[in-house]
Amino acid sequence: MKDLDVKLFLFIGFLLGTWGALFEGLQVAIIGVALLFNLVKYRKDFYQLLRRYKYYLLIPVVVMAYAAVHAFFIIQGGRYMDFKPSFGVFEKLALAFLLVVVYVVSCRFFIDLKILKRFLLCFCVGVFLFNFLMLFHVAGWDLLKTPGKAVAYLYNSRFGFTKYFLGGRVYLDAEAMHIYIAALIAYAWGMISTNIGKKVLGFAAFLIFAWFLSLTVTKSSILGFLCGFVLLNGYFLVRLSGRYRWGLLGVLLLLVAGAYIFRPANFDRRWEQVEREIEDVREGRLEGGGSITPRVVFYKTCFDHIGEWGVWGLGVYTERVSQQWYRDSGNTTVAALTHSHNSFLQYWMWLGIVGLCFILSWFFLPVIRMLRSKCYSFLALSIIVALFVDCQFEVQLVVNDALPVVVFFLALFYVFYDRFAELEGNIS
Repeated sequence: MKDLDVKLFLFIGFLLGTWGALFEGLQVAIIGVALLFNLVKYRKDFYQLLRRYKYYLLIPVVVMAYAAVHAFFIIQGGRYMDFKPSFGVFEKLALAFLLVVVYVVSCRFFIDLKILKRFLLCFCVGVFLFNFLMLFHVAGWDLLKTPGKAVAYLYNSRFGFTKYFLGGRVYLDAEAMHIYIAALIAYAWGMISTNIGKKVLGFAAFLIFAWFLSLTVTKSSILGFLCGFVLLNGYFLVRLSGRYRWGLLGVLLLLVAGAYIFRPANFDRRWEQVEREIEDVREGRLEGGGSITPRVVFYKTCFDHIGEWGVWGLGVYTERVSQQWYRDSGNTTVAALTHSHNSFLQYWMWLGIVGLCFILSWFFLPVIRMLRSKCYSFLALSIIVALFVDCQFEVQLVVNDALPVVVFFLALFYVFYDRFAELEGNIS
């Protein structure tokens, strides 16, 4: 079939727009098929391409080998023999870090600026369609009959929280992550486009995605989005000429004022909750809470035991051992969970210093490559910053409905940093 490699790439972009989180098996299978097709189609030059990116591709391979040796020795050591080992992390390494990254590298044969734009469009369309359907899935037809009450319910329920749809499941934090990535892409699209129709469409999509994100009322995602948004606008303010710069500043001030004036009541309640929990933490009341307090308990509990994992990690016993620590913490919220709500801390606990360096490398390598080549993409940098901030408070690099998307985009920014920079060349 003609251009099947391109069509598969674009379909994967659509799936990454939250739908793949519902159908994880299908998403992995399509990426595998697409990689196999690229391998066959470009077999003559495939080996040379792998050699070109050999050090980047060796990162997950080396860490997988290290994790296997680590698992052998820690099991043989018998220190945690009362706990059942969990080997699910090897699946994440093989599918998210190895399969996805090799596939992204294989796309170097055919991706140009036009195809990259279409991929980003497919991702945004996927995110929009999913969340548009979720409006009716959560609020029902009341959204048309009594829109005021329906919107209030959407905010009060935090957009329905975890979504169960078509036999799949999407965590709220993962859904919010997809939304703010799409929002940053749409905003950049609106700023960069020279066609007035595309510009209006980009800004309209940005406002819709921003509203979707507000429905989730997820503090870490909104904070990550705002950090990326500030960086992106800083770049545009520097690049724009005088009168356009002042115009953008005026629009941004209107957006900030509008967001503050028309903020939903649920935002005030969440802020009051944050203030109460900060006060509880200051006074040492760590038994309950719904956001700040549990995270403080997570981090305090983990670092109280840093002598056990700080250098070498807990390996295949990470989830079971840390869960026992959380149960002993006395916090009812924390006792029911298995992850530390910090992606970087989770990898540090898993493989010690090697695990921490491993997960940080995916964020830093695209930035280092841009610095060395002096070829920058501030859309890519804004998304990297947003993801980095979000992952400080959530486990987007652990759960399967978020990890493939994060790795896919970080690999795109590393392999196609020049294409992303070219994408921003129109702004003036």
